Amino acid sequence: MPRAALHGCALAVLFLAPGAATAIEELIVTGTRLPLAAAELAGAATVIDADEIAARADNGVVDLLRAVPGIQVVQPGAGGVTQLFMRGAEPNYTVFLVDGIEVNDPTNSRGGSFDLAALSLADLERVEIVRGPQSAIYGADALAGVVNLISRTGGGPLRATLEAEAGAESLARGSVALAGALGSGGYAVQASRRDDGEAVPGSRYEADTAQARLRLVPAAGLTANLVGRYAATERSSFPEESGGPEYAVWRTLDAAEAHEFGLGGDLGWSLTERITLQAVAGHYDRRDHYDSPGIAPGVPVPPNGASNEFTRDRVALHVMASGAERWRATAGIDVLREAGESRGYVDFAPGPRLANDFDLDRNTVGLFAEAQVRAGPALLLQASLRHDEPDGAGAETTGRIGAVLPLAGGATRLQASWGTGFRLPSFFALGSPLVGNPDLQPETSESFEFGVEQALGADARLQATLFATEYEDFIDFDPETFRNVNRDRVTARGIELAANWAPVAALALRGHATFVDLDVHGSERELLQRPEWRGGAGLRWTPGADWQLDLDWLWVDETFDHALPTGTVVLDPYHRVDLALGWQTSTRLRLVFAVDNLLDAEYEEALGFPAPGIRPRLAVRYRFGADKAPADAALFR
Repeated sequence: MPRAALHGCALAVLFLAPGAATAIEELIVTGTRLPLAAAELAGAATVIDADEIAARADNGVVDLLRAVPGIQVVQPGAGGVTQLFMRGAEPNYTVFLVDGIEVNDPTNSRGGSFDLAALSLADLERVEIVRGPQSAIYGADALAGVVNLISRTGGGPLRATLEAEAGAESLARGSVALAGALGSGGYAVQASRRDDGEAVPGSRYEADTAQARLRLVPAAGLTANLVGRYAATERSSFPEESGGPEYAVWRTLDAAEAHEFGLGGDLGWSLTERITLQAVAGHYDRRDHYDSPGIAPGVPVPPNGASNEFTRDRVALHVMASGAERWRATAGIDVLREAGESRGYVDFAPGPRLANDFDLDRNTVGLFAEAQVRAGPALLLQASLRHDEPDGAGAETTGRIGAVLPLAGGATRLQASWGTGFRLPSFFALGSPLVGNPDLQPETSESFEFGVEQALGADARLQATLFATEYEDFIDFDPETFRNVNRDRVTARGIELAANWAPVAALALRGHATFVDLDVHGSERELLQRPEWRGGAGLRWTPGADWQLDLDWLWVDETFDHALPTGTVVLDPYHRVDLALGWQTSTRLRLVFAVDNLLDAEYEEALGFPAPGIRPRLAVRYRFGADKAPADAALFR
């Protein structure tokens, strides 16, 4: 689905054959323009639904994603820049979507990565993660995968929800939400406020968000969706590479603030029973400012700062058709415009303060096609092809093919896929007067994967996925020339494992493990903050209808990290245990007592930034109106 597409499942309502609506809740809308059941996607995917989010009661989106196979998340305190490594890839190789709108920012110095701390679990209904190159669906940037965060839904009887949470180290959060029906459609609005406290010295994060979703069905065969989101954030932390509160020489903190706004919509028109036309539009706007004190005298990170402005606009039109139950296909065109402006400085005291300004824009026209074909009673074949014509760079053609084959009546499922991706250099990498290089070439990726899913009776299921990905023209900073260059070829090979077992009705056990072997060709250097092994396990115990306990254990292998005061250091492996106990006191009131880092483990995800110690939290949720969302609320996801 194109990046600005907002409600793929609503579109699926138009496209699927009559009678298929009962399966809508199982559909995945990420990694495909033709929504289908997650088990039928030819590639590794993880779906975290509202029940899972509520039961885990994690401290934030960062902790929620830690238990996903193939993902390593590093957060140097609440106010530090959070980075997500998918299968060992660079953080800016993953596309992040909020309700289908891309929120990566190519003006930042990290090359276009996204800070997950800007999102609150209170805002989310569902998270979909698809691993592997996805440029054939999303165009530039999706070299390693996609994370799509989907907000709460509307429809059904009028209902309102109040949530409040408090915890140690001054943590405080609250939200209010309202949802209901509007004719044959529905609406949902929500506002939230967060103060993540100061669990790590000097690191703070505050955020205010507001969002709304609207679905209209003005006539038979015609469906319109609209979504809007606004967020204002403030943060402080020790600078990256400074060594954090443990090793930083200068004790002054980074300070940053940002405002972002997203607005998008789609219009679906069912021309016939088999043909649907969809128009999509999306807008994303981000304004941010930061000031950094630098790291220490005599090192190449002096005081610096910038005010950045970035906008992304996309419009798309595509048509979908189906042939009975044998095939489905779509083809269309989309036009993307990105514009970024930065007014920055670097203070080489006692020398001059140098400007670090740039102002760039680019347009990209993309043509795309996707098809799904059922070859026989079980085999499902999938293919996607896309051709992009970006300003200032050569044309790029990317593709993805895959197959899904269930065996033994569905007890065994085989999937295999191949795909390619590309990523245009970020505006900062191209335009910074100090380190930019206008001659940079796009980065590319090629990946193969093979997966097996096996049911062991009715109560247990095992999954294993082997993958091999090669990245070329890796963009990196060259200290000898003091500029960004294309130089490395990196390969990532590994395996992802997941298991689920419910030995009795009241108990569910889970486990996951990931191994990633990274090789930088022609170099002995190690990529930072990326472990070879990581894994975990958990249990969910529901002794009665009103009580639920969730226990989660995470283990991460040793990693390399670097800070200017220390050089490269090996960080020790660590274990972490989190606990959440939920009590549904009535149909309207729910209490959750959670403890992060239950065993008070001492470890560092980033060098010099100690992880928060044991941290209790108490959350209260009260619902007015309908006792719960209607059974057909999935129509609005």
